[in-house]
Amino acid sequence: MNVLKIAPIQWSTLKDISDVKPLNDGDTDCFVEIREVLRKYDKLERFGVALLHSHFDLADDEIMLESSDEESRTLVTTAVKQANAGTSNIGTVWMLREGDATTMSWCRSYCKAQSTHWGSHRKAHTKAK
Repeated sequence: MNVLKIAPIQWSTLKDISDVKPLNDGDTDCFVEIREVLRKYDKLERFGVALLHSHFDLADDEIMLESSDEESRTLVTTAVKQANAGTSNIGTVWMLREGDATTMSWCRSYCKAQSTHWGSHRKAHTKAK
């Protein structure tokens, strides 16, 4: 049985967005293989691919917290103190480092998903009016 242990890393270890090469034809074979692995485990609707990058450094006690406003169709990612972010947020971005699952790194990006009486992630993701 595999055990997944995720360790936080700094976004600052990643390249700045202005130094990241955009998606290109050279990525096709890699994406095809990733898709086939996700298909094998029936995870095509659960996981995808993100271009890992940084816009600015985070302190050791900070995370990137994503929230959205459905009405204005706005998505906002904010650096916040992890202690102030709440407890029900969902980690959403990981760096898959060399080695087994214990060497994976979690890039400290969360989707805001607070407990609500609506009971759905979409509504929890919506800015409170």
